[in-house]
Amino acid sequence: MTRHGLVLIGALALGGCMTASAPSGPPRPAGETALRVTVNATPDYVRQVILSRAAARGTAGSSPNARTIVLERQMSETTPALQAVCGPHRPGRRVSVVITTERAGNRTAVTERRFLIDGDGTRCAVVMTTEDVVAGNRSLAELKAQAESQMAGR
Repeated sequence: MTRHGLVLIGALALGGCMTASAPSGPPRPAGETALRVTVNATPDYVRQVILSRAAARGTAGSSPNARTIVLERQMSETTPALQAVCGPHRPGRRVSVVITTERAGNRTAVTERRFLIDGDGTRCAVVMTTEDVVAGNRSLAELKAQAESQMAGR
């Protein structure tokens, strides 16, 4: 797999959680808490591609179970939009992107959810802004295209 063009599925997601607010105020939540895509590849192969994309960006992913990948990083600050949902910034806060894969016939359903986790373990589901949804869907489309093109070349 070439490193050129690899984009971590969670990079846009994590970046979207850190998007600066517009001068007129914080972005308004779009009401979405999960993003979904169906990929024409096996769940094992999709998870392999997700981890490869993460590694290419220097992000380690963990797998708490056979169908889930978790990508996390520390947050230095919390945007106003996230503060409105999850409260003010606290030391040790991190953003967690949880990606689940489930077999759907001969395809794989991929679901991405985002959470803020405070140092004390408090977990808050992120309600995505319109910009977060657009960026997340773009990243999932890139994952789908990469996994399907690599599967076709096998």
